[in-house]
Amino acid sequence: PCPPISKRQNIKNLLQISAAYGCTSIFVVGQRKFEFDPDGTSGGTHRTPMSTDIPPALQNGIRKGTMTIVRFDKLEECVEHIKSLPCDHVDDDVDDDVADDGDDDGENAGASTTTPPPNAKAKAKATTTTTTTTRRRTIPIIGVEIDDAALNLEREPFASSVAFMMGNEGSGMSSKQMAACDGFIRISQYGGGTASLNVSVAAGVVLHRYFHWSRGVDDSNSNSSSTTGRYCDDV
Repeated sequence: PCPPISKRQNIKNLLQISAAYGCTSIFVVGQRKFEFDPDGTSGGTHRTPMSTDIPPALQNGIRKGTMTIVRFDKLEECVEHIKSLPCDHVDDDVDDDVADDGDDDGENAGASTTTPPPNAKAKAKATTTTTTTTRRRTIPIIGVEIDDAALNLEREPFASSVAFMMGNEGSGMSSKQMAACDGFIRISQYGGGTASLNVSVAAGVVLHRYFHWSRGVDDSNSNSSSTTGRYCDDV
């Protein structure tokens, strides 16, 4: 398996970016060397007191439950939990347009979920027809990865709440992480300066675009009106 996100500053940046774009939950697998209790009392690898890795600006919000951080020992436990959550689905026109792809040390995954604001739901209800279905919608797990099967982020291929999964700073996502994903997105680059973006920078770009979609912004210069290849996982 590939190593986990290893740099403390990247962890802190990911937390701040998630808060900035309205993530409701952050799921952490392993990563016992980092302290995600805002009061720094849960302990690390040896269960001894540690200072918190939560940025000061976020600590009160986490204490109040504005954003929650949920920890798991294994990737499978995290995936099972995400799939047990209700899916805040907003676009019935794209139910069938799903892109499918697809030993863990317990320390190589992290995902954050976001929920579309009410105006995105209202817009979807105004433009879609309600149908009777017995399928239970689940939150799709979308990996941010340079992959042949990945959809372009600029298309805003979303139809519901999403759990985004980020890979390691250097190695990207492991094969086990990729197998757990329902699909992938990629960030287009228009220059030749680098092969990939820093993990926290990539997360910021993805969450900004997701938030843009969730607000129901009408951007005539984008391809967001397309209904092909959007992610919503129905089981």
